[in-house]
Amino acid sequence: MILSAFDRALADLGAEETVLVACSGGVDSVLLADLAVERLGARRVVIAHLDHAVRPGSEEDSAFVEDFAAKLRARFVRGRLPPGGSGEARLRTERYAFLEAERERAGARWVLTGHNRDDQAETVLLALIRSARASGLAGMSARSGTILRPLLDVPRAEIEGEARRRALIWREDPTNREPAYLRNRIRKELMPLLERRYRPGISARLAELAREMQHGPPVADAPNSAAEPRVGHVEVPDIVVERRPWRGGPIPDGKHIAAFDAHGLERAVVRRIRAGDRIRPFGMRGRRKVHDVLVDAKVPREARPWILVVATPEGEVVWVPGVLRSGLAPIGPSTEEVWFCEQLQPVTCGDEPERSL
Repeated sequence: MILSAFDRALADLGAEETVLVACSGGVDSVLLADLAVERLGARRVVIAHLDHAVRPGSEEDSAFVEDFAAKLRARFVRGRLPPGGSGEARLRTERYAFLEAERERAGARWVLTGHNRDDQAETVLLALIRSARASGLAGMSARSGTILRPLLDVPRAEIEGEARRRALIWREDPTNREPAYLRNRIRKELMPLLERRYRPGISARLAELAREMQHGPPVADAPNSAAEPRVGHVEVPDIVVERRPWRGGPIPDGKHIAAFDAHGLERAVVRRIRAGDRIRPFGMRGRRKVHDVLVDAKVPREARPWILVVATPEGEVVWVPGVLRSGLAPIGPSTEEVWFCEQLQPVTCGDEPERSL
């Protein structure tokens, strides 16, 4: 997932164009620099570090990054702010000014930063707490001016796992644990509480919210929500679909949670049910009409037109949330990545007799 995310982000980079990688010495930026050199070659990568000089010993981070760049055989540039500076907003402004100046000096096309999916979720919560404006829910963009964030859709845990797999060494900034900063309290206190007590997978949900605020929801052929009729007490299912590494363990039963081998299902599409949709139920031969499956499951008639399903890009339905999954892309011993599908809010089912739609 990480390699493909990086390659997609830089797909339009010219064969001779260079990039400047912002590297603090933390795990995200260290992995990003390592990826950039691996995928582009050392001669096309400039590693940049800015010492904010806000804590004793910060010059050690600069020396660490310089040594790391030397090991990668990449060019290294550094900057240092005058001691005594403070204020997150001011430091951020000066950091991006430094990166842009060095990008121009190096003739690089992009400045790459190591922001990840957890950073995105924290940014959305931070904006909500500080301003409660809808625009803040859009979070960070994958591309903004000359800034490119190739790992923005990658969870922090996967970044750390990949860095360990590559035997990389990084430094932990002690200011990331300082409770005086609101973002740190969100990261260390609020996010774990929400994850544990209120909504597992909250980081993924907040990051998806930011994506929807920027580009619109990823639901193909869904009617405009403002034009949808009310359906009384029936609740349209709320589902999460995301790509994850598979590390073994119990295989979901395919009803409220389903998992598909990503090798057999390369892309998943979430959309409304369509007339004529069919599914090949897991463990059965042949196909069934999704309409008949919903009838057997006693899904209320008025809810059926608004049911969300997961399908292949070609249109084949592979999962009906709360009901069943298809036999496509089963998990096996060679599975490395899966599409993980979870129904968070089930449809209210009744005993209404079948009537013609």
